[in-house]
Amino acid sequence: MVEKGLSPNLTSYNIMLKGYFRAGQIEEGWKFFLEMKKRRCEIDVVTYTTVVHGLGVVGEVKRARKVFDEMVDRGVLPSVTTYNALIQVLCKKDSVETAISVFEEMLRKGYVPNSITFNVVIRGLCHKEQREKAMEYMDMMRDNDCGPNVQTYNIVIRYFCDAGEIEKGLELFEKMSSENCLPNLDTYNILISSMFVRKKSDDMVVAGKLLIEMVDRGFMPRRLTFNRILDGLLLTGNQGFAKEILRLQTKCSRLPRQFKL
Repeated sequence: MVEKGLSPNLTSYNIMLKGYFRAGQIEEGWKFFLEMKKRRCEIDVVTYTTVVHGLGVVGEVKRARKVFDEMVDRGVLPSVTTYNALIQVLCKKDSVETAISVFEEMLRKGYVPNSITFNVVIRGLCHKEQREKAMEYMDMMRDNDCGPNVQTYNIVIRYFCDAGEIEKGLELFEKMSSENCLPNLDTYNILISSMFVRKKSDDMVVAGKLLIEMVDRGFMPRRLTFNRILDGLLLTGNQGFAKEILRLQTKCSRLPRQFKL
């Protein structure tokens, strides 16, 4: 644009900058950001947020934090999205304590965290095996009229199940219903997969019941899921229930891939 004698505006610059980072061209994006400053372009919150997020994706924590601090020093107010980007960077690099400090800074400055903010922190805590602490943040979501959504539940259910606390995962699944939070395909897949960890008869029955509920809600399980549950039921002596699942599989095979009962 400049070479053709046209003067790009800030929106054009931001679109270009975002394009570099989305394409994974981090250094090119960084050079473009420096060029914007060199041309004395009036950089805004969108510019800074794009750079913080772009650097965060590749784990450039120090550079991302430096850009965030520069933004504040220049009097550009961060948005909730900017804070989300920085918190995500810190959580990805296992700096969860620092991420929580930034989260608390947000609150002190009067920002209202959204579900993305909470989910990033909750995932970071779960990754550090601080699952009970993550549950406290779920309570905080409720207190802030930003109740846990299906992504929140999927995060904590997955981590509890992966840690062998399957009953806790199922308890959380039941809690979803009481909060009118509908499970999605990922929720069912997470729970069904966890039922095969202990290879117990009761767990296989639960897996079968989850499969039936899944279909009733309009989700189409993969053939592999059906076969895995059938094998599990047969191996644990649940032949009668296996026949019921087989009939369900036959019924589903006659339906189009995308369907709603």
